[in-house]
Amino acid sequence: MNWRRLAGLALSGMICLGANSAFSADRYTIGTNPQGTIYYTIGGGIAAALQDALGKQVTVQPNSGSSVYLPLIAAGEVSMGLNSSLDLGEARAGEFGEPMTNLRVLARVWPLHVALVARNDLGATKVSELAGKRVVTEFRALKAMSTLSETVLRLSGLTAEDVEAMAVAGLGPGMEQLTENGLDATLIAVGIPLTQQAHASIPGGIRYLDIDGEDATTENADDMFQGTYLTEVEPSARLPEVTEPVTVAAFDVFLTVNADMPDEDATAILAALYESLPQLKEDYPALGGAAQDLLSAPSNTVPYHDAAVEFYKSKDMWSEQNESRDQAMK
Repeated sequence: MNWRRLAGLALSGMICLGANSAFSADRYTIGTNPQGTIYYTIGGGIAAALQDALGKQVTVQPNSGSSVYLPLIAAGEVSMGLNSSLDLGEARAGEFGEPMTNLRVLARVWPLHVALVARNDLGATKVSELAGKRVVTEFRALKAMSTLSETVLRLSGLTAEDVEAMAVAGLGPGMEQLTENGLDATLIAVGIPLTQQAHASIPGGIRYLDIDGEDATTENADDMFQGTYLTEVEPSARLPEVTEPVTVAAFDVFLTVNADMPDEDATAILAALYESLPQLKEDYPALGGAAQDLLSAPSNTVPYHDAAVEFYKSKDMWSEQNESRDQAMK
């Protein structure tokens, strides 16, 4: 089945459903970030795969940001969405308004690697070398990314007061200003088209800055901003901007639903995702870090849906760590 073609159909068939139809017997919606983002692209692929497997209409509903569609999922107006562990933790804690305690996850879909990136001609290779430089610390449409930017600085021994703090609307505008030399460093997902474009456009290209220093540990990262961990990105043909190993931040992206989603729906969606994941990985290189045995990864910041717990137990994919983490959030 050509899921890229089906994804196009799913994306072009966007609809807005009312609260009473989010769990409609014949259709589902998937909330994502705007068109052109990786969430939107992957959301389209998942929509097409689910539509093919379930025989139901599944459409993508793009929004300006996760903080917009998380309340819609919580209210039952959108069936499901792609959300980071960072956004989910903040939503549950009430950072977007009233605490959204009825959010649940079905699966950890893939990890997203994120770094502070600079122009190579800046001469910096480490985050700790950004003292006094123009660094984006606020993304007006992406609260979690603002917190993550400051977390990366803190892990490397800096604070927002140690740099010339800059504010931009989102990741795209940040990369535009970096390309135009209007700032020195901004946060970006590693390897996405925006970075490839900047690397080709800027004389000398770009460099992801190494998170360095004695505080640069995954334990500290998770303590500072729950759901964050550190990972090393190696040079590869897919990442021409990476010429040597670099330590960057990472978080996981989950398929999120409402706690009230019927068990039958949740199980059917999860089973379809489980079966379709190998093909999705072939069709979408960004899903390289996805794996069937990692769909139940205990990096969640809201509990797993009850039906998901039962599904993973049936496949021996529910660990003591899963149980302990979930119980602590209920």
